[in-house]
Amino acid sequence: MPTVSVCCITYNHEKFLAQAIESVLMQETDFAVELVLGEDCSTDSTRQIALDFQRRYPDRIRLLLPENNLGVMGNFLATLKACTGTYIALLEGDDYWTSPHKLQRQVDILERHASCTTCIHDAEEFMDDNSIPPRLFSQKYSSILPGHEHEFTQADIALKGWFIPTASMLFRRSALFPIPEWVDHAFSGDYSLHLLLTRTGNIYYLPEVMSRYRLHPGGIMSATQNERIIARNKKQIFETAHYKQMVDARHHGRFNEFLEGLHFDQSKRLKATGQIWSSYYSYYKAISAVSASRTIVHLKQLVYQLVKGAPPKAQ
Repeated sequence: MPTVSVCCITYNHEKFLAQAIESVLMQETDFAVELVLGEDCSTDSTRQIALDFQRRYPDRIRLLLPENNLGVMGNFLATLKACTGTYIALLEGDDYWTSPHKLQRQVDILERHASCTTCIHDAEEFMDDNSIPPRLFSQKYSSILPGHEHEFTQADIALKGWFIPTASMLFRRSALFPIPEWVDHAFSGDYSLHLLLTRTGNIYYLPEVMSRYRLHPGGIMSATQNERIIARNKKQIFETAHYKQMVDARHHGRFNEFLEGLHFDQSKRLKATGQIWSSYYSYYKAISAVSASRTIVHLKQLVYQLVKGAPPKAQ
């Protein structure tokens, strides 16, 4: 039984996967580490690269090779569930670790801090084509990530949103499993994990840069992908409703505001595709998401627009 299982998912990462794998193999630890690699039917040479490494390191690398493409969340959850270590570290196939002491440092921290389920650290974000200068997460989220060691609670995650580099995460397997079934249908595996892992403990932050987070040009959905964004919004609405169930009621306001924005956007996009009644329903869900007083404000605006003869428009 390994002490740490590294959960790595990869798809069309032929340019980057070797660097990711080597950053795992270079780890200097006094415990056993396994790399569990989920290769999701890439259309390039990613699978062959994974197989070549597995042949060279059969005692350290375990491959998951599905016959059909599972998609990001399907591949992530299948790979995550295959991890058997006491601790699980996350690393996507296009990111990599920069410190050979990363895993040892994080396991030592969690061994000393029983109140924490997770350990994270600072990371560098960089654009793959060098079109923008690299920057640290502690610079990007300077109001959240301090220059010293710190513990984050679930309330911090609820109020501050996403600020944790995925490749910085190492957590206790026992804090996550069994994974709730609703996560299978979530949009954001990262943020879902952040809230799930803080159900029973805190997140310990180390202000040390020990990984690099790769951005790809053109990764943002274009405005012409309306149907794809409608599907994304549906998943985000679904997962946000479950997020509310996990956190204290004092923090529901933040998620209600997020739901309001999602429903407004969904209403606009559904109308553009001719789904008028679904559009009206989403509009109704939007204006009733936050509070009774907010609903009244929206209804007054709606009446005003109807009187003027203009169709209601999403905010």
